[in-house]
Amino acid sequence: MNVYLYNAIIMRCFLGVFLIWMLTGIGAVGAQEQEQASFRDFRLLEVKGHAGSHIYTGESLEEALENGYRSVEVRYGWQSCNPDSWQSMYLYPAYGIGWYSGFIGNPDLLGMPGAFYAFISFPLLRHNRHALVLDPAAGLSFDFKPYHSEDNPLNDAISSRFNIYFNLNFGAIYRLNREMDLLYGIDLTHFSNGRTFRPNAGLNMLGLNVGLRYNFNARQNRVDNAAHPKLLLDSRPRLEGFRKVRPVMEGNVLVYGAGGLVQNTEDKGTGKQYTVFSTLLEYQYRFNTRSGVTAGLDFFFDNSLKGTHPGGRRDFYGTHLGYDFMFWRLTIRMQAGTYLHGRGHELKGNYFLRPAIKYDFSETLFLQVGLKTLAGFRADWIETGIGVKL
Repeated sequence: MNVYLYNAIIMRCFLGVFLIWMLTGIGAVGAQEQEQASFRDFRLLEVKGHAGSHIYTGESLEEALENGYRSVEVRYGWQSCNPDSWQSMYLYPAYGIGWYSGFIGNPDLLGMPGAFYAFISFPLLRHNRHALVLDPAAGLSFDFKPYHSEDNPLNDAISSRFNIYFNLNFGAIYRLNREMDLLYGIDLTHFSNGRTFRPNAGLNMLGLNVGLRYNFNARQNRVDNAAHPKLLLDSRPRLEGFRKVRPVMEGNVLVYGAGGLVQNTEDKGTGKQYTVFSTLLEYQYRFNTRSGVTAGLDFFFDNSLKGTHPGGRRDFYGTHLGYDFMFWRLTIRMQAGTYLHGRGHELKGNYFLRPAIKYDFSETLFLQVGLKTLAGFRADWIETGIGVKL
């Protein structure tokens, strides 16, 4: 990677820091109006570098990806600390927004993508100065150089300038001093558009990361230095009152309908797309406030088969099992299913997966965005829809 590319990444990171501070400035004003410490007061700013290699499933980018990837991200977040809220049952996670900039391979073929995303950091274990964490992050990426039949025919991984960004980090935090932490871990990064456009082999990157986190108290700048010249507020909250997960033992019936747009390989490089639909009826059993399992029936309609299998049926029926991980109003869902007839197995493979995130607007109404896969791990389409809990 030449000096120009390094400078471009550095400039993007500075821009990311500036935008993050601008976007969080409104929250800082609100925090100044509070006299008692809260999660709004305890902030964090971190910078992390990544390096690793590609897990490539395409055919024509082997040489472009042979040098692996390097990237930098900047995060701004809040450290939760309320013992009476849901966070105390999850060992007080931190959450916020982040900015990503990376060199992922030959920029003439792939571009130099950036991403803007939200993250949450779940502590798995706290012991003295150390903490093990699991950090999922998701957002929107941009500045890819997509496939073009004449200008960029080798890029079979990415066919759109904007794509989904997803990162999952298993890492550790080591407390260095009053304000600073050392961060390190192993993470997986994924870019794709969910077959909205073709080709869409996607990019999967596995590697190591290391960085630094600065912890601070936003109320420090409101201390009257004339009256209290040596007053230092805590830069971190005192995490106390870890509540146990509360048993629920509750059953619910969920009905969900979603739609999306996809493109066939024959239509790559064009604007031609097809509509797809998903509907499910499922039973959810919640063991406690954090975990639940699901089982249900699925109906799918894939209008893109009109182009690849003219005259054939385009509807499918299936069944699935799943696990729900719940916090706040959000649920991270992972489901695996299969089709109930030979047509589904022939055209869609033996099984499908559905990773999704669900947001509860109310006790009965929810929004869910997920990815239905094809023949295992290949993207079939992105589902976006509304559901009700009966």
